[in-house]
Amino acid sequence: MVSAQSIKTDRMLYSWNNMKKMVVNSVKKMPEAHFNYTPSKGLKTFDEQVKYITRSNRIFISKLTGIDVETANTNTENHVQGKEAIIKDLEASFDFVIASIPKIKNIDQNIILFGQKTSKMEGLMFMTDYLNQEHGKLMVYMYIKDIEPVKSTSWLQ
Repeated sequence: MVSAQSIKTDRMLYSWNNMKKMVVNSVKKMPEAHFNYTPSKGLKTFDEQVKYITRSNRIFISKLTGIDVETANTNTENHVQGKEAIIKDLEASFDFVIASIPKIKNIDQNIILFGQKTSKMEGLMFMTDYLNQEHGKLMVYMYIKDIEPVKSTSWLQ
């Protein structure tokens, strides 16, 4: 018998695999010479934005699974330098999320996430929405540099 949790998990795994391809392949298209680019004073550089996504992936899923965030976070901000290493760490953060999604127990259980009462499923949906917003920022950086990001992918099969 198929459970509601397994259907939800399958959909989220499909979605996160799509998002991994979309985000990672977009980052790969940005020349390393533009990784230090920022569109305006006070904003993150392109590589800082990628590292922020990497770190956020690990922190969010750690909150939903109960995995210690220090175990999940490889201190991306300070120790990962250069396009190849940044992309490798980004891919690893997506792999960590994808491997962790099936480990979320009682997906409809309410938890406190960043001070708000929400179900784990809602937390995972928030995480997905948040990633799309952060990817949108990368796309703006790329368009300003006349580099077309990869096309968005669908949640639907």
